[in-house]
Amino acid sequence: MKRYTITLITLLFSVINSTKAQNTMSFYNLGDNVAQTQNVSAVYLPKNNFTLGLPGIGFSINNPFKLNEFLVKNNATNKLETNFDNLLLNTKALNQSIMHINASIFMLAFKTKKGSISLFANSKLANNVQYTDQSVKVAANGINDFDLKNNQLNTTGYHEIGLGITQQFLKDKLAIGLRLKYLNGIAHASLKNNASLSLVIDDTNQNWNITAENASLRTSGISNEEKSFFTGNSGFGIDIGATYQVSEKWALELNINDIGTINWSENNTNYNIKDTVGTIYSGVDLDVDGSIQDEIEGALKTVFNATKTFENFSTKLTTKTYFSAKYYADEKNIFSAVFANSPVFEKSMTNYAIGYNRLHKKATYGLLTSIDNQDKKIKLGGNAAVNLGVFQMYVATDNFFNTFKKVEEISQSSISLGINLTF
Repeated sequence: MKRYTITLITLLFSVINSTKAQNTMSFYNLGDNVAQTQNVSAVYLPKNNFTLGLPGIGFSINNPFKLNEFLVKNNATNKLETNFDNLLLNTKALNQSIMHINASIFMLAFKTKKGSISLFANSKLANNVQYTDQSVKVAANGINDFDLKNNQLNTTGYHEIGLGITQQFLKDKLAIGLRLKYLNGIAHASLKNNASLSLVIDDTNQNWNITAENASLRTSGISNEEKSFFTGNSGFGIDIGATYQVSEKWALELNINDIGTINWSENNTNYNIKDTVGTIYSGVDLDVDGSIQDEIEGALKTVFNATKTFENFSTKLTTKTYFSAKYYADEKNIFSAVFANSPVFEKSMTNYAIGYNRLHKKATYGLLTSIDNQDKKIKLGGNAAVNLGVFQMYVATDNFFNTFKKVEEISQSSISLGINLTF
């Protein structure tokens, strides 16, 4: 019974492997010094005439628990084992978790007379999960009362290929950037909005009462064994941004990223549990052959035996907004205040940051302190970009103290890094 329950939870809610992300605030502050910052700021006024971006990576995670708190070593067998009871100690009533990965595959950026033109290709993964402590309790304790109404899942992996253009206006005081993107969906899984599933066990008369409503899981590319780099799932997106030089010392910038939709039409499988309200089990019938476990499992399978459909569907990208104010103390020292917002399941994940960057002819480096509305903990991060001949190396993190730990001890991490050829 417990094994069956764990399988169900893993399939429908993907609770165990979820993470919560931070916006890449420190990477954003590298600005025009690094071409790949166009992934968070569409406005790009390059320092170099030409940049060839080599493959790079950026990711951010924030988990309510550490890996070594969930996977615990059994001293008798010398093997790692899952410990759901230990996991429960770090699980709140409602948990929002996100993971974002951006792999920069290719980038060309050209400086123009009044701005820039760029060509780019990225692979992205956006994993948004919301889960309750009830989900973990079912996995830990097996069948018991549970209410999974507030559990949500939205995971999307896709490629994007696009063109970026930045142009200056009003005697170079205003710069507007636009990135047009073709999207190719690789894989997707999401629960239907307002999906709910609950079980109440009446110990007095042994009745098991179940309620299922909108319990549907949409997937694409999950069950397909033959994986290909490009699929028939396509869509389009845009990033747009603007920078205005208010005065010699002050500048304001606004960016709205990942406005777009993917149409999923290939390798789709949708799982639907029919809406159910009522009693699925009423105690043991002594006149019926078979075990109690067989009766219970039969009742559960009747309800949880989801039907499959293969209809096409569409999903929207997770749109992110950045707003910043920059103060140029002089030509080398820049101070910034950054606000970032990304809605997750009708709630906003908001980050606030204050940063400082120092510019040199061949390098820039800076520090940043940030806080978000999730854990409300102050974090210290930093960034650096160094030019060694034609090679440019860059790195940025929002959390120094948690990023560079052992993998099993990391609960929060954020880093972006890569190499460019600049001319």
